[in-house]
Amino acid sequence: MRLSSRSASIIVALWFAATALLGEARGELLRFRPLGQPTAAKEEAARKINELMLFQDRLYLGHGDWFKDTGPTDVIYYDFAQQKFVNEYTVDEEAIVRYRRYGNRLYLPGADSTESWEFGNLYVHEASGWKKHRTIPRGLHVFDFAEFTDRWYVATGSYIGPSEGRPAIGAIYSSEDQGATWRYEFTTPSAFGAVYRLTALMPYKGRLFAFGYADGPMARESTPEQNQSDDGKQYNRVARSFVHDGGGWFRADIVSASLVQTIEPHVFGDHLLLCARIGRYGDQFKNQWQLFAHDGKNTRRVPLECDQIVDTLVKNDRLMLLLARQGKYSLVESTDLAHWTHRDLAPDIKRPLSIEYDGTSYYLGLADGTVLAATASVD
Repeated sequence: MRLSSRSASIIVALWFAATALLGEARGELLRFRPLGQPTAAKEEAARKINELMLFQDRLYLGHGDWFKDTGPTDVIYYDFAQQKFVNEYTVDEEAIVRYRRYGNRLYLPGADSTESWEFGNLYVHEASGWKKHRTIPRGLHVFDFAEFTDRWYVATGSYIGPSEGRPAIGAIYSSEDQGATWRYEFTTPSAFGAVYRLTALMPYKGRLFAFGYADGPMARESTPEQNQSDDGKQYNRVARSFVHDGGGWFRADIVSASLVQTIEPHVFGDHLLLCARIGRYGDQFKNQWQLFAHDGKNTRRVPLECDQIVDTLVKNDRLMLLLARQGKYSLVESTDLAHWTHRDLAPDIKRPLSIEYDGTSYYLGLADGTVLAATASVD
């Protein structure tokens, strides 16, 4: 059957539209090989590799589960020269969920201390090794760290009053003496029955952005049987965003979507990228992940075909996303947020959680504690 020129044009247009959504180019199949399973001897919840970070020719791992209290937690890195994993240090935390690199230092915020709630911890890798700063007052959860205007900042889950039965707040602290002392910069509202936390910090265009969430009861709905607890209340998680512009802290509602639960920020080129989890909070509700790009004034959504943005990595001029869709995983890359290279991961790679890239090789951290590597051909 011969197609008319109009029908052929429609098919071509549809093909280009589909290609634009799925990634304009298919990259080579990455052949991953195991570097090892350094957390295999730990309890199951402690094995998962939450974070990968290259620092001083080492691949640092973040692992553990602070919800299930799997600490204390080892700082483990892969030594490329010796081709083995090394236990370098142990932190008094239930898990390691994030590293931050500024200059020649590596920072490890203490997400959930195994010690008392009187102080929270920040760990800093300096020339002499790791140094622990147990100086953050009421820093129950220290989720993130940033350097901004010659000060150190941390984003926390803190509390007011006695540690038992206390209102839980999100708090940002700053230090002018590199962690010796801290002062309150900003706190969220507080309410009994609700939990506020600030979980991410990101400097961008001379301002410091902070992101977090509030867990608490919702206003009663017409169908209270949905997500209803024994006391008849419905609960949800709602994202909170703030910005420090040099003069004070203000709300920063820069994601135009409803039911946003959490936001994870990254700076890519001239944009502040925002990975947003959207939907009602609870296992019974299906959520979606969306990517937004903010240029300092306006925010636009970046189209993605995925069920979940598992991890995000910015390397120089390249953005890499680890995506999940219909039980399968893929890596997509872009240099301009318009043209994408799409690489499917082999089906035998189960539950990848984190990615890293050193210019020639990709690294994956899996939920079972396995670390994989694959060398890509030069573009």
